[in-house]
Amino acid sequence: MVTTRSATRLRAKITSVEKVVNSEDLLQEILLRLPTKTLLRFKLVSKPWLSLISSTQFSLAHTRFLQNNRSLKPHAFFLDVLYKKLPSKFKFLRLNPNIKRLPPFDFIDAPRIRIIQSCVGLLLCVSESDYGLRYFICNPATKKFKVISVYEHEVIYNSYKYVANNLGLDPSKSAKLFMDYDQRASVSLAFDPTIEVRRHAGVNLAFDPLISPHYKIFSIWQQLFFGKDPESTTCYIFPTYFIDIYSSETKSWSASKINFNSKHNINIDRAVFFNGAIHWDCADTQSWYIDVNNECLKTMPMPGVHSGFRYFGESGGHLHLVVATGFSQLKFKIFEMEADYSNWYLKYNVHLEAETFTVVPRRQQNRMRSYLLSCVVESDEDEGDSLLVVLPNGFAISYNLEDGKVKRLRCSNIDKDGHDGGRFHAFPYFETLSCL
Repeated sequence: MVTTRSATRLRAKITSVEKVVNSEDLLQEILLRLPTKTLLRFKLVSKPWLSLISSTQFSLAHTRFLQNNRSLKPHAFFLDVLYKKLPSKFKFLRLNPNIKRLPPFDFIDAPRIRIIQSCVGLLLCVSESDYGLRYFICNPATKKFKVISVYEHEVIYNSYKYVANNLGLDPSKSAKLFMDYDQRASVSLAFDPTIEVRRHAGVNLAFDPLISPHYKIFSIWQQLFFGKDPESTTCYIFPTYFIDIYSSETKSWSASKINFNSKHNINIDRAVFFNGAIHWDCADTQSWYIDVNNECLKTMPMPGVHSGFRYFGESGGHLHLVVATGFSQLKFKIFEMEADYSNWYLKYNVHLEAETFTVVPRRQQNRMRSYLLSCVVESDEDEGDSLLVVLPNGFAISYNLEDGKVKRLRCSNIDKDGHDGGRFHAFPYFETLSCL
Protein backbone atom coordinates (compact mmCIF):
# COMPACT_ATOMS: atom_id res chain seq x y z
CA MET A 1 0.00 0.00 0.00
CA VAL A 2 2.85 2.38 0.87
CA THR A 3 4.54 1.65 -2.39
CA THR A 4 1.34 2.36 -4.28
CA ARG A 5 0.80 5.68 -2.50
CA SER A 6 4.42 6.73 -3.14
CA ALA A 7 4.10 5.85 -6.78
CA THR A 8 0.88 7.88 -7.01
CA ARG A 9 2.54 10.92 -5.46
CA LEU A 10 5.54 10.53 -7.76
CA ARG A 11 3.28 10.32 -10.82
CA ALA A 12 1.45 13.45 -9.63
CA LYS A 13 4.72 15.34 -9.26
CA ILE A 14 5.91 14.22 -12.68
CA THR A 15 2.60 15.31 -14.17
CA SER A 16 2.95 18.75 -12.56
CA VAL A 17 6.49 19.15 -13.85
CA GLU A 18 5.40 18.06 -17.32
CA LYS A 19 2.62 20.67 -17.25
CA VAL A 20 5.12 23.40 -16.47
CA VAL A 21 7.66 22.22 -19.02
CA ASN A 22 5.08 21.79 -21.75
CA SER A 23 3.34 25.11 -21.11
CA GLU A 24 5.52 27.96 -22.34
CA ASP A 25 3.26 30.59 -20.75
CA LEU A 26 3.46 28.95 -17.33
CA LEU A 27 7.19 28.37 -17.67
CA GLN A 28 7.73 32.02 -18.61
CA GLU A 29 5.79 33.22 -15.56
CA ILE A 30 8.12 31.17 -13.35
CA LEU A 31 11.35 32.15 -15.11
CA LEU A 32 10.48 35.86 -15.04
CA ARG A 33 10.91 35.81 -11.26
CA LEU A 34 14.53 34.64 -11.42
CA PRO A 35 17.60 36.92 -11.42
CA THR A 36 19.49 37.53 -14.64
CA LYS A 37 22.54 35.43 -13.71
CA THR A 38 20.37 32.41 -12.95
CA LEU A 39 18.52 32.77 -16.25
CA LEU A 40 21.81 32.88 -18.14
CA ARG A 41 22.78 29.55 -16.57
CA PHE A 42 19.33 28.10 -17.32
CA LYS A 43 19.93 28.61 -21.03
CA LEU A 44 21.94 25.39 -20.82
CA VAL A 45 18.99 23.30 -19.60
CA SER A 46 17.51 22.65 -23.04
CA LYS A 47 17.07 24.13 -26.50
CA PRO A 48 13.48 25.29 -25.74
CA TRP A 49 14.70 27.08 -22.59
CA LEU A 50 17.57 28.63 -24.56
CA SER A 51 15.14 29.85 -27.22
CA LEU A 52 12.71 31.28 -24.67
CA ILE A 53 15.27 33.08 -22.48
CA SER A 54 17.13 34.45 -25.53
CA SER A 55 14.00 35.88 -27.13
CA THR A 56 13.40 39.62 -27.33
CA GLN A 57 9.90 39.22 -25.90
CA PHE A 58 11.17 37.43 -22.79
CA SER A 59 13.99 39.98 -22.37
CA LEU A 60 11.49 42.85 -22.37
CA ALA A 61 9.11 41.04 -20.01
CA HIS A 62 11.95 40.27 -17.58
CA THR A 63 13.23 43.87 -17.54
CA ARG A 64 9.71 45.18 -16.93
CA PHE A 65 9.21 42.63 -14.16
CA LEU A 66 12.39 43.90 -12.49
CA GLN A 67 11.13 47.48 -12.82
CA ASN A 68 7.71 46.65 -11.36
CA ASN A 69 9.37 44.95 -8.39
CA ARG A 70 11.81 47.84 -7.82
CA SER A 71 14.72 45.56 -8.70
CA LEU A 72 15.91 47.36 -11.85
CA LYS A 73 18.84 49.08 -10.19
CA PRO A 74 22.51 49.42 -11.15
CA HIS A 75 24.77 46.85 -9.48
CA ALA A 76 27.88 48.96 -10.02
CA PHE A 77 29.36 51.88 -11.92
CA PHE A 78 31.94 51.27 -14.65
CA LEU A 79 34.79 53.78 -14.68
CA ASP A 80 35.74 54.83 -18.19
CA VAL A 81 39.50 54.59 -18.33
CA LEU A 82 41.17 53.47 -21.56
CA TYR A 83 41.75 49.73 -21.82
CA LYS A 84 44.66 48.97 -24.12
CA LYS A 85 44.14 45.23 -24.24
CA LEU A 86 41.23 42.89 -23.72
CA PRO A 87 40.04 40.77 -22.03
CA SER A 88 40.24 43.09 -19.07
CA LYS A 89 38.59 43.52 -15.72
CA PHE A 90 37.00 46.93 -15.98
CA LYS A 91 37.46 49.24 -13.05
CA PHE A 92 34.17 49.61 -11.23
CA LEU A 93 32.54 51.03 -8.13
CA ARG A 94 30.47 48.32 -6.46
CA LEU A 95 26.99 49.22 -5.18
CA ASN A 96 25.66 45.72 -4.49
CA PRO A 97 27.84 44.01 -1.84
CA ASN A 98 26.87 40.61 -3.27
CA ILE A 99 28.58 41.46 -6.58
CA LYS A 100 32.15 40.19 -6.31
CA ARG A 101 33.13 40.90 -9.91
CA LEU A 102 31.69 42.13 -13.17
CA PRO A 103 31.67 40.16 -16.44
CA PRO A 104 35.02 40.23 -18.29
CA PHE A 105 35.00 41.67 -21.79
CA ASP A 106 36.69 38.60 -23.25
CA PHE A 107 33.97 38.31 -25.90
CA ILE A 108 35.23 41.44 -27.71
CA ASP A 109 38.36 41.46 -29.84
CA ALA A 110 39.20 45.17 -29.98
CA PRO A 111 42.06 47.36 -28.70
CA ARG A 112 41.92 50.49 -26.57
CA ILE A 113 38.29 50.41 -25.48
CA ARG A 114 36.50 53.30 -23.81
CA ILE A 115 32.93 53.38 -22.51
CA ILE A 116 30.87 56.32 -23.80
CA GLN A 117 27.35 55.70 -22.54
CA SER A 118 25.12 53.29 -20.58
CA CYS A 119 21.43 52.58 -21.31
CA VAL A 120 19.72 50.04 -18.98
CA GLY A 121 21.94 47.04 -19.73
CA LEU A 122 23.56 48.16 -22.98
CA LEU A 123 26.91 49.94 -23.19
CA LEU A 124 28.03 52.16 -26.05
CA CYS A 125 31.80 51.86 -26.49
CA VAL A 126 34.51 53.03 -28.85
CA SER A 127 37.71 51.25 -29.85
CA GLU A 128 40.71 53.21 -31.08
CA SER A 129 43.31 51.75 -33.45
CA ASP A 130 45.67 52.83 -36.22
CA TYR A 131 42.73 52.49 -38.61
CA GLY A 132 40.56 54.98 -36.71
CA LEU A 133 37.62 54.70 -34.35
CA ARG A 134 35.17 51.81 -34.25
CA TYR A 135 31.92 52.06 -32.30
CA PHE A 136 29.92 49.16 -30.90
CA ILE A 137 27.19 48.40 -28.40
CA CYS A 138 27.32 45.43 -26.06
CA ASN A 139 25.60 43.68 -23.19
CA PRO A 140 28.31 42.42 -20.80
CA ALA A 141 25.83 40.12 -19.01
CA THR A 142 24.88 38.16 -22.15
CA LYS A 143 28.31 38.63 -23.79
CA LYS A 144 26.76 39.95 -27.00
CA PHE A 145 28.02 42.90 -29.02
CA LYS A 146 27.38 44.60 -32.34
CA VAL A 147 29.65 46.89 -34.34
CA ILE A 148 28.07 50.17 -35.45
CA SER A 149 28.91 51.08 -39.03
CA VAL A 150 28.65 54.86 -38.81
CA TYR A 151 27.25 56.65 -41.86
CA GLU A 152 30.28 58.15 -43.58
CA HIS A 153 30.76 61.71 -44.79
CA GLU A 154 33.85 63.28 -46.29
CA VAL A 155 36.19 64.48 -43.53
CA ILE A 156 37.68 67.92 -44.19
CA TYR A 157 40.32 69.57 -42.07
CA ASN A 158 42.08 72.80 -42.94
CA SER A 159 43.91 74.80 -40.31
CA TYR A 160 42.86 78.40 -39.67
CA LYS A 161 46.25 79.57 -40.93
CA TYR A 162 45.70 77.70 -44.21
CA VAL A 163 42.17 79.09 -44.61
CA ALA A 164 43.22 82.66 -43.78
CA ASN A 165 46.07 82.56 -46.28
CA ASN A 166 43.71 81.25 -48.99
CA LEU A 167 41.27 84.06 -48.24
CA GLY A 168 44.05 86.64 -48.36
CA LEU A 169 43.76 87.45 -44.64
CA ASP A 170 46.27 87.92 -41.85
CA PRO A 171 46.24 84.57 -39.95
CA SER A 172 47.50 86.30 -36.79
CA LYS A 173 44.17 88.13 -36.46
CA SER A 174 41.23 86.37 -34.85
CA ALA A 175 38.02 85.55 -36.69
CA LYS A 176 34.47 86.54 -35.81
CA LEU A 177 32.29 83.64 -34.73
CA PHE A 178 28.58 83.58 -35.62
CA MET A 179 26.18 81.19 -33.90
CA ASP A 180 23.72 80.81 -36.75
CA TYR A 181 24.75 80.03 -40.30
CA ASP A 182 21.72 81.98 -41.49
CA GLN A 183 23.25 85.10 -39.95
CA ARG A 184 25.52 85.26 -42.98
CA ALA A 185 22.79 87.41 -44.55
CA SER A 186 23.35 90.04 -41.84
CA VAL A 187 26.98 90.62 -42.81
CA SER A 188 28.53 91.65 -46.10
CA LEU A 189 30.56 88.77 -47.53
CA ALA A 190 32.69 88.67 -50.64
CA PHE A 191 31.27 85.23 -51.51
CA ASP A 192 29.20 82.42 -49.98
CA PRO A 193 30.99 80.71 -47.09
CA THR A 194 32.74 77.43 -47.87
CA ILE A 195 33.16 74.33 -45.70
CA GLU A 196 36.77 74.18 -44.55
CA VAL A 197 36.35 71.82 -41.58
CA ARG A 198 34.12 68.76 -41.22
CA ARG A 199 34.75 66.26 -38.47
CA HIS A 200 32.93 63.46 -36.67
CA ALA A 201 31.98 64.76 -33.23
CA GLY A 202 30.64 61.59 -31.60
CA VAL A 203 27.98 58.90 -31.30
CA ASN A 204 25.06 58.60 -28.83
CA LEU A 205 22.69 55.75 -27.94
CA ALA A 206 18.97 55.88 -27.13
CA PHE A 207 17.49 52.70 -25.65
CA ASP A 208 14.64 52.13 -23.19
CA PRO A 209 13.58 48.46 -22.83
CA LEU A 210 10.58 49.52 -20.74
CA ILE A 211 9.11 51.09 -23.87
CA SER A 212 10.55 49.31 -26.90
CA PRO A 213 13.04 46.55 -27.81
CA HIS A 214 14.51 48.82 -30.50
CA TYR A 215 17.26 51.39 -30.14
CA LYS A 216 18.51 54.38 -32.11
CA ILE A 217 22.05 55.54 -32.80
CA PHE A 218 22.77 59.24 -33.29
CA SER A 219 25.97 60.10 -35.18
CA ILE A 220 26.89 63.78 -34.80
CA TRP A 221 29.07 65.72 -37.25
CA GLN A 222 30.40 69.25 -36.96
CA GLN A 223 31.38 71.51 -39.85
CA LEU A 224 32.71 75.06 -40.05
CA PHE A 225 31.88 77.49 -42.85
CA PHE A 226 34.42 80.26 -43.52
CA GLY A 227 33.89 83.55 -45.35
CA LYS A 228 35.40 87.03 -45.55
CA ASP A 229 34.20 90.59 -46.00
CA PRO A 230 34.70 92.45 -49.31
CA GLU A 231 37.54 94.53 -47.82
CA SER A 232 39.46 91.33 -46.96
CA THR A 233 39.98 92.40 -43.35
CA THR A 234 37.72 90.04 -41.38
CA CYS A 235 37.18 86.28 -41.44
CA TYR A 236 33.76 84.96 -40.39
CA ILE A 237 33.19 81.43 -39.06
CA PHE A 238 29.75 79.79 -38.99
CA PRO A 239 29.74 76.54 -36.91
CA THR A 240 27.00 74.02 -37.71
CA TYR A 241 26.12 70.45 -36.73
CA PHE A 242 24.15 67.71 -38.46
CA ILE A 243 23.01 64.36 -37.12
CA ASP A 244 22.57 61.00 -38.88
CA ILE A 245 20.15 58.57 -37.20
CA TYR A 246 20.20 54.77 -37.25
CA SER A 247 17.13 52.74 -36.28
CA SER A 248 17.53 49.10 -35.21
CA GLU A 249 13.87 48.58 -36.14
CA THR A 250 14.40 49.48 -39.82
CA LYS A 251 18.13 48.62 -39.81
CA SER A 252 18.83 51.76 -41.82
CA TRP A 253 20.40 55.22 -41.55
CA SER A 254 18.72 58.57 -42.18
CA ALA A 255 21.43 61.02 -43.25
CA SER A 256 21.50 64.61 -41.96
CA LYS A 257 18.12 64.14 -40.28
CA ILE A 258 18.72 66.96 -37.76
CA ASN A 259 20.65 70.20 -38.37
CA PHE A 260 21.47 72.92 -35.86
CA ASN A 261 23.89 75.74 -35.08
CA SER A 262 25.79 76.33 -31.85
CA LYS A 263 28.87 78.27 -30.83
CA HIS A 264 28.87 76.55 -27.42
CA ASN A 265 31.27 73.72 -26.60
CA ILE A 266 28.84 70.79 -26.28
CA ASN A 267 30.11 67.68 -24.51
CA ILE A 268 28.68 65.13 -26.94
CA ASP A 269 30.72 62.23 -25.50
CA ARG A 270 29.01 62.69 -22.12
CA ALA A 271 25.41 62.27 -23.27
CA VAL A 272 22.66 61.11 -20.92
CA PHE A 273 19.59 59.29 -22.25
CA PHE A 274 16.66 60.00 -19.95
CA ASN A 275 12.92 60.57 -20.27
CA GLY A 276 12.92 59.77 -24.00
CA ALA A 277 15.67 62.27 -24.82
CA ILE A 278 19.44 62.48 -25.24
CA HIS A 279 20.86 65.32 -23.14
CA TRP A 280 24.22 67.05 -23.59
CA ASP A 281 26.24 68.82 -20.92
CA CYS A 282 27.58 72.31 -21.62
CA ALA A 283 29.50 74.69 -19.34
CA ASP A 284 27.63 77.67 -20.81
CA THR A 285 24.12 78.87 -19.91
CA GLN A 286 22.40 76.83 -22.63
CA SER A 287 22.60 73.29 -23.98
CA TRP A 288 20.58 70.94 -26.18
CA TYR A 289 18.66 67.70 -25.98
CA ILE A 290 17.27 65.42 -28.70
CA ASP A 291 13.63 64.36 -28.55
CA VAL A 292 14.25 60.78 -29.72
CA ASN A 293 10.71 59.85 -30.68
CA ASN A 294 10.09 63.00 -32.75
CA GLU A 295 13.72 63.21 -33.91
CA CYS A 296 14.03 66.93 -33.24
CA LEU A 297 16.32 69.16 -31.20
CA LYS A 298 15.31 71.34 -28.25
CA THR A 299 17.16 73.75 -25.97
CA MET A 300 17.48 73.65 -22.21
CA PRO A 301 19.09 76.04 -19.70
CA MET A 302 22.34 75.22 -17.90
CA PRO A 303 23.64 76.61 -14.57
CA GLY A 304 26.65 78.21 -16.29
CA VAL A 305 29.16 76.83 -13.76
CA HIS A 306 32.60 76.52 -15.34
CA SER A 307 35.12 75.43 -12.70
CA GLY A 308 35.96 71.99 -11.42
CA PHE A 309 35.31 68.35 -12.28
CA ARG A 310 31.77 67.75 -13.60
CA TYR A 311 29.37 64.85 -13.38
CA PHE A 312 26.28 64.95 -15.61
CA GLY A 313 23.77 62.14 -15.18
CA GLU A 314 20.35 60.86 -14.19
CA SER A 315 19.21 59.27 -10.98
CA GLY A 316 15.86 58.86 -9.27
CA GLY A 317 13.99 60.26 -12.28
CA HIS A 318 15.93 63.56 -12.35
CA LEU A 319 18.83 65.07 -14.24
CA HIS A 320 21.76 66.01 -11.99
CA LEU A 321 24.83 68.15 -12.50
CA VAL A 322 27.61 67.91 -9.92
CA VAL A 323 30.51 70.37 -9.98
CA ALA A 324 33.51 69.90 -7.71
CA THR A 325 34.75 73.29 -6.56
CA GLY A 326 37.50 74.58 -4.32
CA PHE A 327 41.17 73.69 -3.98
CA SER A 328 40.52 70.41 -2.19
CA GLN A 329 38.12 69.22 -4.94
CA LEU A 330 35.92 67.80 -2.18
CA LYS A 331 33.47 70.70 -2.17
CA PHE A 332 30.46 70.02 -4.38
CA LYS A 333 27.54 71.96 -5.81
CA ILE A 334 24.75 69.56 -6.82
CA PHE A 335 22.11 70.89 -9.20
CA GLU A 336 18.84 69.23 -10.20
CA MET A 337 16.76 70.01 -13.29
CA GLU A 338 13.11 70.93 -12.90
CA ALA A 339 10.70 68.39 -14.43
CA ASP A 340 9.52 70.92 -17.04
CA TYR A 341 13.12 71.80 -18.08
CA SER A 342 12.55 75.40 -17.02
CA ASN A 343 15.51 75.71 -14.67
CA TRP A 344 18.24 74.06 -12.61
CA TYR A 345 18.22 74.65 -8.86
CA LEU A 346 21.00 74.15 -6.34
CA LYS A 347 19.79 71.17 -4.32
CA TYR A 348 22.88 70.46 -2.22
CA ASN A 349 26.07 72.29 -1.31
CA VAL A 350 28.42 69.92 0.51
CA HIS A 351 32.01 69.74 1.75
CA LEU A 352 33.27 66.19 2.25
CA GLU A 353 36.83 66.70 3.46
CA ALA A 354 35.97 65.99 7.09
CA GLU A 355 33.66 63.11 6.19
CA THR A 356 36.31 61.30 4.11
CA PHE A 357 38.67 61.23 7.06
CA THR A 358 36.22 59.10 9.04
CA VAL A 359 36.77 56.17 6.65
CA VAL A 360 40.29 56.84 5.28
CA PRO A 361 43.38 55.76 7.28
CA ARG A 362 45.28 58.69 8.80
CA ARG A 363 48.51 57.92 6.93
CA GLN A 364 46.72 58.39 3.60
CA GLN A 365 44.67 61.48 4.43
CA ASN A 366 47.08 64.02 2.93
CA ARG A 367 46.52 62.60 -0.52
CA MET A 368 42.77 62.61 -0.07
CA ARG A 369 42.86 66.40 0.19
CA SER A 370 44.32 66.95 -3.24
CA TYR A 371 42.61 64.73 -5.80
CA LEU A 372 39.16 63.57 -6.76
CA LEU A 373 38.99 60.68 -9.24
CA SER A 374 35.23 60.54 -9.82
CA CYS A 375 31.84 61.32 -8.35
CA VAL A 376 28.25 60.35 -9.12
CA VAL A 377 24.78 60.88 -7.66
CA GLU A 378 22.79 57.75 -6.77
CA SER A 379 19.16 57.88 -5.66
CA ASP A 380 17.31 55.27 -3.62
CA GLU A 381 13.57 55.25 -2.91
CA ASP A 382 14.18 54.32 0.72
CA GLU A 383 17.45 56.09 1.59
CA GLY A 384 17.24 59.18 -0.64
CA ASP A 385 20.09 60.79 -2.60
CA SER A 386 23.73 59.90 -2.03
CA LEU A 387 26.95 61.27 -3.47
CA LEU A 388 29.45 58.55 -4.37
CA VAL A 389 33.06 59.74 -4.45
CA VAL A 390 36.10 57.84 -5.76
CA LEU A 391 39.44 58.87 -4.26
CA PRO A 392 43.07 57.77 -4.85
CA ASN A 393 44.53 54.63 -3.26
CA GLY A 394 41.43 52.58 -4.06
CA PHE A 395 39.06 54.36 -1.67
CA ALA A 396 35.45 55.31 -2.32
CA ILE A 397 32.73 56.64 -0.04
CA SER A 398 28.98 57.07 -0.12
CA TYR A 399 27.72 60.25 1.54
CA ASN A 400 23.98 60.33 2.16
CA LEU A 401 22.80 63.82 1.25
CA GLU A 402 19.68 63.45 3.40
CA ASP A 403 21.10 62.40 6.78
CA GLY A 404 24.87 62.90 6.34
CA LYS A 405 25.79 59.26 6.96
CA VAL A 406 29.10 58.11 5.46
CA LYS A 407 30.08 54.59 4.49
CA ARG A 408 33.04 53.14 2.67
CA LEU A 409 32.55 51.37 -0.66
CA ARG A 410 34.64 48.83 -2.50
CA CYS A 411 36.27 50.23 -5.63
CA SER A 412 37.54 47.26 -7.62
CA ASN A 413 40.77 47.21 -9.60
CA ILE A 414 41.82 50.76 -8.75
CA ASP A 415 45.61 51.14 -8.47
CA LYS A 416 46.27 51.43 -4.76
CA ASP A 417 49.58 53.17 -5.37
CA GLY A 418 48.17 55.90 -7.55
CA HIS A 419 45.90 56.65 -10.45
CA ASP A 420 46.19 56.90 -14.20
CA GLY A 421 46.72 60.65 -14.21
CA GLY A 422 43.14 61.51 -15.11
CA ARG A 423 39.66 61.42 -13.70
CA PHE A 424 36.98 58.84 -14.41
CA HIS A 425 33.41 59.24 -15.55
CA ALA A 426 31.01 56.68 -14.10
CA PHE A 427 28.44 54.64 -16.06
CA PRO A 428 25.76 52.52 -14.34
CA TYR A 429 25.85 48.77 -14.98
CA PHE A 430 22.44 47.08 -15.12
CA GLU A 431 22.38 43.28 -15.26
CA THR A 432 19.67 42.60 -17.87
CA LEU A 433 18.93 40.29 -20.79
CA SER A 434 18.61 43.22 -23.22
CA CYS A 435 19.05 42.09 -26.84
CA LEU A 436 21.00 43.86 -29.59
